[in-house]
Amino acid sequence: MAARVIKALCIGCGVCAQMCPHGAIAVLVKTASVDSMLCDECEECVFACPNGAITI
Repeated sequence: MAARVIKALCIGCGVCAQMCPHGAIAVLVKTASVDSMLCDECEECVFACPNGAITI
């Protein structure tokens, strides 16, 4: 299962996208989006998100 973004908590800051070593996250229209084909569940984005908007 890939990372998921809790849209109600995401502020679109882009920190998760910067921390993702696989380029699996993009910020589109002020909300992060995860490409499940690229995500390897490393949890870097989970730890990086200042709002706790990403879960695995």
